[in-house]
Amino acid sequence: MATADYAAAVFAVIAVLGSAVFLALRALRTWRSFRRFSAAAGQAVESLLRSAEAAEAHATAAGDGAERLATATARLQTSLARLSLLQSATGEFRATLARLRGVVPTK
Repeated sequence: MATADYAAAVFAVIAVLGSAVFLALRALRTWRSFRRFSAAAGQAVESLLRSAEAAEAHATAAGDGAERLATATARLQTSLARLSLLQSATGEFRATLARLRGVVPTK
């Protein structure tokens, strides 16, 4: 009977040690997976932050561009108003010149 008891005890010790080794290997694999995930997540966050900074820079540049566009549009409106005035004055001058030509006799 002592042999059966020893065999059962040896089997139990081997089973416990085998389970402990299996658990340790699984824990090590899980830890390595977690570290890889953390590294990948950190890189993704860094990439996201760089993209956000670039978007902010583009938005700032677009705001500056909109400001310049508003200034240029105001200058264009002023220039168009002057052009309209000059075209009106030129039209009046041509009309007056045509009337004068009508009054002056030709050869």
